[in-house]
Amino acid sequence: MITLALLAALAFPPQQNNPKAETKEPVAPEQVLAWQLEGLTQEEIQEEVKAHGLTECAEAALLSALAAVRTDAQTVELVRHTKAPCKLLKLDLRLPKPTDYLYEMAGAMLWNNWPHALQTMQMEVSNQPQNPDVRLIYAHILRMSGNFILAYEQATAAEQLNPGSPYPHAERSTICYHASLTECAIHEALRFQEMRGEDASAYIILGHARELQGHDDEAMEAYTQAKKLHAGYAEIDAGLGRVYGRTGEFEKAVASFDEAIRLDKWEANNYCELAQLYEAEGYAGKAVERLKEAQELEPKNTQIAMALGNAYLVGKRYVEAAQVYQELLETAPAMESARLQLAKALRGMGRQAEAEALFTEPGLEAPGGREH
Repeated sequence: MITLALLAALAFPPQQNNPKAETKEPVAPEQVLAWQLEGLTQEEIQEEVKAHGLTECAEAALLSALAAVRTDAQTVELVRHTKAPCKLLKLDLRLPKPTDYLYEMAGAMLWNNWPHALQTMQMEVSNQPQNPDVRLIYAHILRMSGNFILAYEQATAAEQLNPGSPYPHAERSTICYHASLTECAIHEALRFQEMRGEDASAYIILGHARELQGHDDEAMEAYTQAKKLHAGYAEIDAGLGRVYGRTGEFEKAVASFDEAIRLDKWEANNYCELAQLYEAEGYAGKAVERLKEAQELEPKNTQIAMALGNAYLVGKRYVEAAQVYQELLETAPAMESARLQLAKALRGMGRQAEAEALFTEPGLEAPGGREH
């Protein structure tokens, strides 16, 4: 979130001409920010947006970016009300030297090259050790790579360099959430909410922490408040979907995940969570459909492939299940869970000998046949 934030905020140098003389197409949210940085009044920006409309939707990352660089509330509100999917940022203009590393970050993110992203940010922390934004970006990348301890250290360093900023608290709460550190996640989420009580993202982060805590009623309250502040975040509806699912309100849960997907069709996890709901209720076919959509978004994600194979297995579509598991074992031979499930699929097809042959290697034992 923080990475895209600063990319969005820093990627636009001042424009030299009045936008009214040049803009004919609908206005992108990034252009709104560029005009604000140029110094146009809010009245001028609002007039232009009203005349041409907005064309692209800013995701939560960009909205957080606007807040992180202290963009005024009116500009953030303009960006919030866009309608269509957000597209990749185009960084084709020369940035000032202190932000040159953002080019490297943009490329690394585009190609999902997290090792390069980590190396870039490690070097940049050495170059700008007193820059809290650099520290916060590094914390975000470390969290994405699963290094929660170092991520927390970097977020703490960002907070020490800029004690008045609420965003290190948001990052630390998210780190603790993913690391299943409940008390820390709650404490930091409440601190972020205290500092950014008008921001829907504060209640989203608090909702996540309350879910981790196991307090679904308080999580529901947090997500409901977030929706009152801004109904356009897919994360709100995904959170509501999870809570409804755990409390047995299946139809509401499905409706919430459907809305999350409508708002952000690029987030594979929403399809996966909806698929889990369907599978738990016995709708294996619908689960397969959603997981196929998730796999289109993240074709190399082994967890999605595994879930797809399991959904096939639950629906007794043994041939398709076996194909998925075999492909998984080709790319990840050490993935024993896929081997176990493949054996179940083969048995389902009556191919007992082939199932047993999967475990003829030294040290491998055939499973007891427990069904999925």
